[in-house]
This record gives sequence, structure tokens and C-alpha cells, in this order.
Amino acid sequence: MSQVAPGGKSGQRSGSTTGRGQQAKRPPAPAPAKRRTPASAAGAGKGRPPGGPGGKGRPPGGPGGGAKGRGPRPNTVVSARPPRRFSPSTMAFASIALVVVIVVVFVVVKISSGTSSPSKSLVLALPSPAPASLVAKVTTVPASVIDAVGVGSNVSAPSVLSGQKPLTANGKPEVLFIGAEFCPLCAAERWAIVEALGRFGTWSGLDETTSSPWDSYPDTATFSFRNATFTSPYLTLVTVEHETNDNHGQGTRALFQPLTAAQTNLWTSYSAKFGIGDPGYPFMDFGNKVFVTGPSYDPQMLLGLTQQEIAARLANPADPVTQGIIGTANYLAAAVCSLTKEQPSSVCSASGVKKAATSLKLS
Repeated sequence: MSQVAPGGKSGQRSGSTTGRGQQAKRPPAPAPAKRRTPASAAGAGKGRPPGGPGGKGRPPGGPGGGAKGRGPRPNTVVSARPPRRFSPSTMAFASIALVVVIVVVFVVVKISSGTSSPSKSLVLALPSPAPASLVAKVTTVPASVIDAVGVGSNVSAPSVLSGQKPLTANGKPEVLFIGAEFCPLCAAERWAIVEALGRFGTWSGLDETTSSPWDSYPDTATFSFRNATFTSPYLTLVTVEHETNDNHGQGTRALFQPLTAAQTNLWTSYSAKFGIGDPGYPFMDFGNKVFVTGPSYDPQMLLGLTQQEIAARLANPADPVTQGIIGTANYLAAAVCSLTKEQPSSVCSASGVKKAATSLKLS
């Protein structure tokens, strides 16, 4: 499509004056357009200049004026010049320009109005209080199931170090957990943590949530420790949800619960001892003796299941979900028993926990 440059003179008419060997006395009037209209000048012809003084000195327009003394033709109507029309290419260019302007204005408004929305609008729901019935199902798994599972199948054992300075808090052995709410590996690990430590004390303030839908193993059902407290006569539990979920959309996770300098040092130094370049989630330190530095079982087995469905499966020791969660929990319970001098005995003497302790060479 051709275009007419801005300021171009499309459609203008030019005038000229001709006469029979002589110049008209008055400035010439514009010549008629190539395409004649009802407003074309009448009486012009035979070399006489149109619109100017009549030929042979006769004044036009008066009585007897015109060529050879004739007056103007009857019924002749004089009208204004027809309105200027733009070419199709000009109209097309103008339409495109208008559309571009509208689109640019819309984009600018969208961007300016969206700059503050991520901090105000939630895409994912925040963690909500876990039902008491759910927590009870997870923390009261029958002893027969615990013993039948033992160390489970396809469960990675924690790492053990000897000769380290004991980690304590409030006069009791300390267990430190560092995780993040978006993290699917942490999501799987929390099930075993809640079950195992529930044998040594009481949970309160647990929330239920899911891992990030934009990460691996998306939307894994789990708990959050952001508002949780744990009371026990045997140990002190410290939990840190170091980052949030992607609450405002993909990639919007943010730092949440800060680490102390001592916690950062534990996280980085022990990760380095186990050959991990950069510290990662989940991380657990049981009194500087037993360490979890990665996933204990495959989170894939939890995909598509709700919290209630996962808890319901813990009654079946043959279920792969139970094998992963309770097998991991028995390892964690054996780690706590190694710090509490095998107390309480009702927990530490269970055959499932003993199997885990033997596997870790803790007894």
C-alpha cells in the first residue's frame, strides 16, 4: 500500500491563463478542473481568457458581455469548489496510526496500574490453620504401622557426624529445621517431621498449605511451620520458614523468617562438610550429630493428593506414601533418641526406631 507523506499536496489543482496572443489585464482566475463539475466556467473558449476582461475590450458580466456581446448562458449555477478528498492510502495510514496510539495508551495504563498490584493481590492463598483432626491422624500413627515400616523403601538415611560440639537450647538438645514454603522437597519432609516429633511432644499452630505450583512437584500438599510451636520435655525444636511461597505469582517468593548468624553458620558449614556447594532446603540439624541435607524420599508419590488423603494412607504400612513418610520419621526419631539418652523409652525402644538406629549406627 502506498503512503502519502505528511504535509503532501495530494489532490490540489493548478491554474493557468491563456489568451490569443495577449496577457489578460487582470490576474487570471483558476483554470477549470480536469474533471468538470456543474460549477465549470461558462463561455470560455476560442482562445478567450476565462473569467478575465472580455475579448476585444468588452467587459464581462455586464449587459451584452461575454463573447461577441452574448450574455451568460441561462440556468447556469455557480457553486463552491468541491471538498478536498484524501486518497485511500492517506486514510489507511491515518487509521493505522490511530490504532497504534490506542494500543500504546492501553499498554502504558496497564503497566502503570500493574506496578503496585503484585504487592497487594494474592494469587495463592496464604497458609491456613490445619484441622485438629488432620494433625491427630498424623501424630497418632499406630505403633504396629511404625514397626512394620521400619526404615521403609527407597528412603535416604540422614548423615551422622561424631565429635561435634553439642547443639542445645533451653538446657535441652536442639533440633533445627530450615525450609521454605515454596519448596516441594520441604513439603514432603514436613510430613515425617510432624509425625516423628509428635512422638516426643505436642504441636500447636500448624498450618496447612501447598508448595509452589511453578516449581517441581507442583502443589504438593503439606504443612507450614510459620505459626507453629512445639513443646516437649525432651528437646527444643527451632523451625525457620526462610522464604514464602510464590504468593503473588511465579517467582514472587521472598525472604520471610530471617536466620540468625549462628543458624547461617550451621547451615553453611555443615552443608560444606557434606560436600554441598550451596546450602539448600530442607536442612535439619539434630544436636550437631545427625543431619538432613536433602529430600529423604521422592515427593512424586504425594502429587495429586490432599492433606486428608495423605493422612488417611498412613494407616496402611504397605502403601508407598506410608513407606516414605514413616520410614523417614523412624530415622528422625532415632536421631532424637540418640540425643535424649533413649528417652522416652516407649518411643525409642520401638522396633521400627531400633531398625533405623541400627542402620545409622547409633546403637
